[in-house]
Amino acid sequence: MRTPTRIGSTVASGALEEGRKRISSAIKDAALDALSESIPLDIAKLLGAQSVRLYLRDPLTDELYARWTEDGKPRELRAPSDLSSPAGYAAMTRTTSYAWTEGRAGDRRYVVAIPFAGDADVLGVVELVHGKVGATLDDTRAKVLASLASHASKRLQLVLRASPHSGVASPDALREARAEAQACGRSVEFVLMARHGIDKASVGRGLADQFRCPFVAEPSKLRPSGELLARFTPGFLRANAVLPVRVNGGAVEVALANPRNLTLLDDIVRTAGAERVTASVGIREDILEALERALTPSVAPPADDSAFVPIEPADAPIGAAETFDFSKITHAGEDHATIRLVNEIIQTAIDRGASDVHIEPTRAGGVVVRLRVDGVLQENRAIREGVARAVASRVKIMSRLDIAEKRLPQDGKIRLRDRAGAKVDLRVAVVPTQDGYEDVVLRLLPDTQALPLDRLAMEPETAQRFRKAIEQPHGIVLCVGPTGSGKTTTLHAGLGHLKGPGVKIWTAEDPVEISQEGIRQVQVHSKIGLTFAHALRAFLRCDPDIIMIGEIRDRETAQAAIEASLTGHLVLSTLHTNSAAETVTRLLEMGLDAFTFGDSLRAVLAQRLVRRVCDSCRESHVATSQELDELRIHAGDGFKLAKAATMAHGSGCDACFKSGYRGRLGIHELLVVTPELRKLIQQRAEADRIRKAAVAAGMTLLKQDGVRKVAAGLTDLPEVIATCIDE
Repeated sequence: MRTPTRIGSTVASGALEEGRKRISSAIKDAALDALSESIPLDIAKLLGAQSVRLYLRDPLTDELYARWTEDGKPRELRAPSDLSSPAGYAAMTRTTSYAWTEGRAGDRRYVVAIPFAGDADVLGVVELVHGKVGATLDDTRAKVLASLASHASKRLQLVLRASPHSGVASPDALREARAEAQACGRSVEFVLMARHGIDKASVGRGLADQFRCPFVAEPSKLRPSGELLARFTPGFLRANAVLPVRVNGGAVEVALANPRNLTLLDDIVRTAGAERVTASVGIREDILEALERALTPSVAPPADDSAFVPIEPADAPIGAAETFDFSKITHAGEDHATIRLVNEIIQTAIDRGASDVHIEPTRAGGVVVRLRVDGVLQENRAIREGVARAVASRVKIMSRLDIAEKRLPQDGKIRLRDRAGAKVDLRVAVVPTQDGYEDVVLRLLPDTQALPLDRLAMEPETAQRFRKAIEQPHGIVLCVGPTGSGKTTTLHAGLGHLKGPGVKIWTAEDPVEISQEGIRQVQVHSKIGLTFAHALRAFLRCDPDIIMIGEIRDRETAQAAIEASLTGHLVLSTLHTNSAAETVTRLLEMGLDAFTFGDSLRAVLAQRLVRRVCDSCRESHVATSQELDELRIHAGDGFKLAKAATMAHGSGCDACFKSGYRGRLGIHELLVVTPELRKLIQQRAEADRIRKAAVAAGMTLLKQDGVRKVAAGLTDLPEVIATCIDE
């Protein structure tokens, strides 16, 4: 990997200092517009940056926004205060963020984001994107940027204190109201009035001052044009809390909750066929109520809406509105029948222990719902009615995706509690398909606890050898297999065995699926530069004993893992390979040094998951000689099998939904690196030679381990054959 150069601008150090003083002097008396536009331009020119942006924190939505003028038109960029961007990361952590961003042409540029801290909250962030590809700021320019950011922060505090909006509520009240609003799905304005005793007139004055437009106290008294409403989809209007009123003299008049969203205003103008927009601001709940009356004047929403309510980041139970009435919230893009349908699909998946939900539109606009249970897709229901678009919109709203974007794939997440109170995370993938429809796939990630090693269904000899491998003071232990084969579960079981008061363990995972007390766990985020390799190198500065890396995806991560193991640390990780022997050759093909890799590798555990015969409808019998012969054929020559074996199958019952299987168990092959195997690795031997040497040293192959479990009556032969490749 090319090392970034430390390049500054051609400005001499004396000119840099002179420029810093000039900009600092301009900041002292700058108004908010100057701080947002002209000052960042001056800083960018002085430091040779591609861009410098001043993001302000929206006190009601908690988003970051930057506004500037380009080609005579106002522009706006928004970012949430989370890990999805360098500016958001800086605001969330209150620390300076350093990251790399990749442009459309694949150019990587260095980004520095410095937060502005107020009395209690972060007021904003200044973000610099370097002007040179692959270059970092030198120390002199970094100090200049930090100095100017400090001056801008102090000036920004003075400017914002003088704003009329600051009198609406105290910083503590606003911070508390934002947390409550996120927990219940309401707007901050509603919570300020309902919980903090602030009257609507005061909130309205604050909104009018903040957005610099009129405040509409009673949107329900407006008379929207039916022809204008018909140009917009109900889902778009509800998702964005927009009430179009009329087109007057080339301008479309609208009442909306966020007049600062320039992208939204452009969409409104384009859809309405107008030239410009005349906006009024209103409280979100008031606008949604008026919108419902305009769209469905004769239908009132039901009083007992049992919708799943996303709880990220709060932990209120789903389906329980508690002290808030959710019936007027924009639950979905369409109607309450859609809400109930999506709720039922998710709850059914949870009840059946599904790992994935596939919602697939038909050409007629219906949907087919399939659940992946115990690794196998099963059709759950087929709906003929035209609900495909409404269901996709509902899921998008729950996962906070762009409901209007139907051309590009989108990824999101939902955190919720099921009706039993258990926390469940859902990873959402929406992919456009033919005829303008969208497929939706939900991956369910229940809040699970780590299993002990003795519950992994390892053969006693394999479990003993694996335990000995992970108890080594240093080296690399890998767990390999395809996605969904239980690798993370196995590694966490190993960590649970190793953890204790005298052991410091760090993990980097994507995502963090299993939480354990006594282990420090980090969620990687590649978009801001927090990759597995970056996290691993950071861990080495935190005095670790054991490090787990969620996955080795590239040479950089593999090399960092080897370096960590050679400096006295035990490193656990996963890899997507088919067998233990193939793992060795795959890593060598990445370009690793064969001698250091051979010295550091301790063991490779390959595994698969097979379905377990249902205990409720199990039918067992002593294996016949013909069945034993078939097992020996699949196990291979030389494999010892007990003369007496118990075969089992499931007849199908309500507990297993007539499948004959319920739950899964692992089958394993463990390659332990011996001196002979180490020599083969250092000689870059082929996978077949490594496999034969490992078998001679006592390794049981995947299919052989599966045959043993068939003979024990835990699974059946078709399951093992379908899971394991012939070797």
